[in-house]
Amino acid sequence: MASDISVFDIQPDALRRVARNRRSFWIATVLFVVLVAAAGVLGTRAWWRWPEVFEPGWGGLMVAIGPGLLWLLLFLLLQIKNDEGTRRVTTLLWLIAAVLYVVTVQPLLVRVFQITTWSVLGWWVELLANFLIVAPLEALLIYLILRLGVFPGETIQRLADGPLFGVATGLGVATMVSLIAIWPVSQFTPDHGMAAGAWALSYATLGGWLGYALARARYARAPGYYLPIMFLIAVSLHTLFDALGHLSNALAFILPPDTGLLAAAGLALLNFALMAWRIHRHNQAFIRMAAHIEIAQERERPPSLLADVVDMAQAGVLAASQTPPPPPPPSPTQPPAHDEDELASLKRSWEALIAEQEKGS
Repeated sequence: MASDISVFDIQPDALRRVARNRRSFWIATVLFVVLVAAAGVLGTRAWWRWPEVFEPGWGGLMVAIGPGLLWLLLFLLLQIKNDEGTRRVTTLLWLIAAVLYVVTVQPLLVRVFQITTWSVLGWWVELLANFLIVAPLEALLIYLILRLGVFPGETIQRLADGPLFGVATGLGVATMVSLIAIWPVSQFTPDHGMAAGAWALSYATLGGWLGYALARARYARAPGYYLPIMFLIAVSLHTLFDALGHLSNALAFILPPDTGLLAAAGLALLNFALMAWRIHRHNQAFIRMAAHIEIAQERERPPSLLADVVDMAQAGVLAASQTPPPPPPPSPTQPPAHDEDELASLKRSWEALIAEQEKGS
């Protein structure tokens, strides 16, 4: 059956709304990556001088939840003047992802796959487990939260909202992963802090790409295999972040201790720059499409009724100016001409009748 959609069914303003970017998100994300890397470097230096400051318990708690709260605070401060609904959704996604990770993914990893018992056999075993089990489960959780919680409704209004909500969801998962791994330890070291920072960068990148893929599939034409390929790319990137951490630990005797965190920060910045470039290209395409639709609508729009009325009125005025004016109306005191003729005829008839009667008498 042929589609009845015409050019008038597409609103250019809706396309321009989708193409609006979120500078607050990109600024907050870049600041987040830079500050996490700087905090890891400075924290390592400070730990060697004042190790008593980084006590287990509350110190580990702050290190675990610090990166996620930092990004959330930066975004909320930059977005404080407008769009209250987006701020609320972003905060809820961060909290919901953290809670759902504890009740879904964590029990599967520990009780079903028992990953803590065999993944420690070697670094390559841990990487393989991350690629085949851990990263797919965590990526699936982020995908389902975004797909079922955000994308069915009107919450997402721009293409840039996909990475925004994805990063918020990924950082919620990263917060709980860091909290489970760091808070119970009896001896806090700089390695725990750098691991928390690297996890935050990794999960933010993972969530950002999944959110971008969902937003692009919603607002732009994408083949059926697009989402599975993007899912595989996100899982591979997540495993690459883990591999960088293992590599920096293996080369710790010749590299600075913060090399892994700095490498993760560089990889995260590279991914977000690529993401921003892709979104910019799609936004420009939407803007051009809106301009073309406006031109097509102007060409196909029927003549204006108001213009026809104005033309008819002008033609009527011109015709009136070319015809002589009608005679003036008769005066109220002067009877009309046809009334005078009737009176004269009646008078003559009356006089003729009287004359006949006189002759007969």
